Amino acid sequence: MELARQLKAKREERGLSQDEVSKAIFVSRQTISNWENDKTYPDVQSLLLLSQLFEISIDELVRGDVVAMQQAIAEDALRMKLLSIGMLAFSGLAFLFLLVFSLAWPEPSGFARMSKGNLAGAATFIVLYAIGFAMAIAVDRLKKKHDVVTYREIDRFLKSGVVGEPDAEGLARKHPALGVVVKLFAGAAIGLLLAGLLLTLEG
Repeated sequence: MELARQLKAKREERGLSQDEVSKAIFVSRQTISNWENDKTYPDVQSLLLLSQLFEISIDELVRGDVVAMQQAIAEDALRMKLLSIGMLAFSGLAFLFLLVFSLAWPEPSGFARMSKGNLAGAATFIVLYAIGFAMAIAVDRLKKKHDVVTYREIDRFLKSGVVGEPDAEGLARKHPALGVVVKLFAGAAIGLLLAGLLLTLEG
């Protein structure tokens, strides 16, 4: 990305160290180093502060990267959409098979209060839900790999001139593990509620 070269050049023109720049825009020195080495990309708020510090517009800072960002958004959008659909489909099938097996095979299994249908449904649920969960992780990794959320925010800002409010995607970018954990516990909670309901109905 062109921005990495631009940031280093602008900083050196003003005789600033990475530490001085980091303090001026309220990020860590390592963050500045990551930007200058093209490991990560600054969000819109950071770009605003950088543009003020270096007295240059955001458009000039990212001009050379706009096409690459738009290509990354377009290429990743379809893959993320397909993975998201797959995640929802497998998660839905997991709950469906749990319900169908439990209702269609009520014969006692001898294990706790669970029927053979409960056990078969639970086994199927685990396999299908694991596939769906793997797809959710793949989406999060794809976002992180190409910094898609940041690119979208920048593209939106360049077109509208408005800095968007922090949203779920922005939170997921700053805390990538959080999205995965939330999905895991949400799915597990729904599964437990459904299993409890089935046991209650059969009892």
